[in-house]
Amino acid sequence: MNKTKGIIITIFATMSFGLIPLFAKTAYANGFNPYSFSLYRSLFASIALFIFIKIYDIDYKATKAQYFTLFKISLFGYSLMMLFLNMSFLYMSSGLAMTLHFIYPVVVMLASVFFYKEKIGSKRVFALILSVSGIYFLMGFGSFETINMLGFWLALISGVFYGYYILMVSNSNIKNLSAFVITFYLSLFNTYILLIVSLITNNMSLNYNYKGLLSTVLVALVCNLFGMVAFQTGLKYITATASSILSTFEPITSLIIGIVVFNEYLNWYHFVGSIFIIVSVIIVSLTEQKIKNTADKSKI
Repeated sequence: MNKTKGIIITIFATMSFGLIPLFAKTAYANGFNPYSFSLYRSLFASIALFIFIKIYDIDYKATKAQYFTLFKISLFGYSLMMLFLNMSFLYMSSGLAMTLHFIYPVVVMLASVFFYKEKIGSKRVFALILSVSGIYFLMGFGSFETINMLGFWLALISGVFYGYYILMVSNSNIKNLSAFVITFYLSLFNTYILLIVSLITNNMSLNYNYKGLLSTVLVALVCNLFGMVAFQTGLKYITATASSILSTFEPITSLIIGIVVFNEYLNWYHFVGSIFIIVSVIIVSLTEQKIKNTADKSKI
């Protein structure tokens, strides 16, 4: 039951992340830039989470070692990931950048094998290949222009940072903290880090209107308060490798939003990519359930 619960929670979490392009495009059209959008998202999320923690009397104390881990995850796992990915959009198409960013399932799988001695199995490897192939199709099969090397490395490194985030939340000394507490501190540290970066780079945009501000509030509530909390909750039930593969459900949501809201064109390769990802998710789900059944039998 816990495995199934983790899979369902993780899929819903990644679907919420797929709404980010909707909120981002609305915010950018109403006075925000990538720096200020990321900053306000973290600020509003930390405020909302603090209120939630206080209302439900959740213990948000952590040890010094845990605070340090949370800061590292915030800096290398989320703040730099957001900035590097957003900057890569300046040098290449967003589709190609996102394709390179989705290197993180590979990063998570390899790191899980070499550093955490996780047994992957051929089915998960096949699921990973399917999911990465699905991302390639979804993000514009056959549309790879001459690659700008700076953009290439920015997008690729952003994926490595996100892989680091998934691994640390799953395997570090914070894994026993409440998902709400983890997300609160990550959002809070992100706010400080992004504020400093925005000021230093002169990217603190204040020429926004209420529509842009509303978009940042919504992305904070949907993607941080719900999405990040749900994703971290899912990591308590399934492996980091499984979570990273299930995360490829995110671009399918973005694709649907693009079609419904922005009237974007749907091509044959979008169907192929979606099928690849759905099949990979089914394989991961069945594999996780088999692992659970094996573990249950060993206890008898």
